[in-house]
Amino acid sequence: MKGNGQFHVAFVMFIMILLLAACGSSSTEGGTGSTEQEGNDSETSGQEVSEQEGEAQGKLAEILERGSIIIATSGNNAPTIFPNEQNELVGIDADWAQIIADHLGVEIDWRRMDFKGLIPGVTAGNFDIAMSGINVTEERLEALYFSDHYAFDEVVAVFPESTTDIHSPEDITDRVVGVVAGSTNGEAPAEEIGGYKELKSYPGLAEALHDLKNGRTEVVITGKMLAGHWIQTEGEGFTTSEEGLNGREVAVALNKGEDDLKAAIDEAIQNAKEQGKYEEIAEKWLGTTFSE
Repeated sequence: MKGNGQFHVAFVMFIMILLLAACGSSSTEGGTGSTEQEGNDSETSGQEVSEQEGEAQGKLAEILERGSIIIATSGNNAPTIFPNEQNELVGIDADWAQIIADHLGVEIDWRRMDFKGLIPGVTAGNFDIAMSGINVTEERLEALYFSDHYAFDEVVAVFPESTTDIHSPEDITDRVVGVVAGSTNGEAPAEEIGGYKELKSYPGLAEALHDLKNGRTEVVITGKMLAGHWIQTEGEGFTTSEEGLNGREVAVALNKGEDDLKAAIDEAIQNAKEQGKYEEIAEKWLGTTFSE
């Protein structure tokens, strides 16, 4: 009996040792697994933050760090960009600029100047982008990137309704013509057409149309959407030619090599187009949609 008792005690002790060993192993393994998981989570989180910080390059990185996007504009070309009664910039450009800024999560810092200084300012790196009803041209594409277009325009002649012999921008022979200096929908086509009596250049469309209204010029060559908005709002008694020339896209101008910034702006524009903003903004400022 005594031998059997000793055997039972030894057996129980053996079982207890096995159980303690199993629990210790499980606890250790569990602890190790938990520590490794926490380490992995921390490492993953750190990688994500690092990727986000290192994701943006060039001007886009500067914009995100600064918290604002610097946009150069003439600020006086309705309906693309012009001041309202509170001296806030509004118009087609302004609406799309806000869409872009919202997409980037930054504020807008407008910088106003003559139209002819916009592109040199962008290429010099003085501004992040330029938005002022800027047409996309082959010449400009040599020096700049352009975003996906957010408007479409064509060259027309603006003149008094009493003038009956102007049917296209080409009908400017022997007339005093007003244009915006440096504009591809004004000065460039007028000079190409030629034959005018005098060509007067202005810093912005507002000045050119003011002289047209006061009889200092006979016709103004400009973009159809600019002319249409002016006639709709304050150009009673004036009209545009039935025919247009040089249909072109209007887009954001930015420096070449700014691939990240271009991609971000394109994404903002494309997303907004999918939501119907392209037609909505055109109707708002022109009373019609763009032809393309």
